[in-house]
Amino acid sequence: MQEQTYDTNLEATIISSIIFNPALLSKYTNKIKKELFFLPLHKDTLEVILNLHNADKAVDEEIIRNKLGKEFENDLIYILTKNPLNKLDDYLEILQDYSIKREMQALAFDITKSLQSNISGLELQAKVSNKSQEITSSNKLDIFEINNIQNIEDKEVEFICKAWLPFPVRTVSLVTAPGGTGKSWFVMQLAIKAIEEGKIKKAFLWLSEDPKEISKNRFNKVFDKVLKLEDDSIKSKIDISDSPTIQFLYDDQRKVEVSPLLPQFKAKLQEYDLIVLDPLIAFYGTDENNNSSARRFMQLFTDWANKENKTIIFIHHSTKNTTQSRGASAFVDAVRTVYELDKIRDKDGKEKDTNKRLVKLTKDNYGISNILDSFCVQRELFPLMIKEEVTIFKNTSFQFGMPNDF
Repeated sequence: MQEQTYDTNLEATIISSIIFNPALLSKYTNKIKKELFFLPLHKDTLEVILNLHNADKAVDEEIIRNKLGKEFENDLIYILTKNPLNKLDDYLEILQDYSIKREMQALAFDITKSLQSNISGLELQAKVSNKSQEITSSNKLDIFEINNIQNIEDKEVEFICKAWLPFPVRTVSLVTAPGGTGKSWFVMQLAIKAIEEGKIKKAFLWLSEDPKEISKNRFNKVFDKVLKLEDDSIKSKIDISDSPTIQFLYDDQRKVEVSPLLPQFKAKLQEYDLIVLDPLIAFYGTDENNNSSARRFMQLFTDWANKENKTIIFIHHSTKNTTQSRGASAFVDAVRTVYELDKIRDKDGKEKDTNKRLVKLTKDNYGISNILDSFCVQRELFPLMIKEEVTIFKNTSFQFGMPNDF
């Protein structure tokens, strides 16, 4: 199968974003280059935009249309139909990768052509070496950021839900629990409290294990019967999804690949400050016990949270008969905070306080235990009088009960 070396839709999206928001040119001044684009029209359009910008003139679509010529009017209209973005990092990285592949393809073709001539082996080697250096020089990768310590703003760690269960912002946290413990009820209360305190403007919950109607039912019970709230404006700031999940890291012919849908996913959730993904394993499509893959997966979200000021929380299944995180240890290693949920039991192991859960703080890099004054607290998750409903199925030979549990 031929390797993809360009994406004209992606190119058009970047140009559309620049036209609608010319300030992006200053933000990405060292990254937006003509060489990244494949389509000649896109190269020409970007050149017009850069010339206007460098001349300190308005980047106006009418001026661009006149510069390109009337024969390209429909092409420009197509570009402008693309939804503009405020963050271009991921898209520019993809274009740079495609650009390098195109240059390497051209080099491979040149080598093949040279082999058919009378060029000597040493000359060919020198030619390849020079071209490789040229490609490397023109595609310097911004692999990490360097800042002088004096120029960095000093900030304390910020938290959401500080009065309930603190979660650090701009990073990824993990909540683990056995099945039937009430993870989705926990998530509902977390989102409501985060919006109620005002630090989070909008929350998104991808609750893939339950139909949205069931999630709505639980949300209403938490809102009305557990928290006893009346401010319906909170509800307008919480969105959910029960759509099939996207595996952002997956196996592809013995290689582990990052999904090309990740940039689109980030763009779609641009307006949300709090993002809850349940369960983690539904978004992870490779060996659950592979630390290298788990670390790579978590880094995708850690980088996103830090760069775009997101608070991301993964809900994760625990290992059998425990509350500890399942799979690779790198899932836990990569986050700053881990909470474990468990049922409250008496000395004989019988569940008590069925409307509450034990919440254990098992990883604490930001001093949350000092806020809670404990590593283990109890929190009410369910309405006090909630009862397990049992549906009885009968026929002539057997009957059994099916609980509608949490």
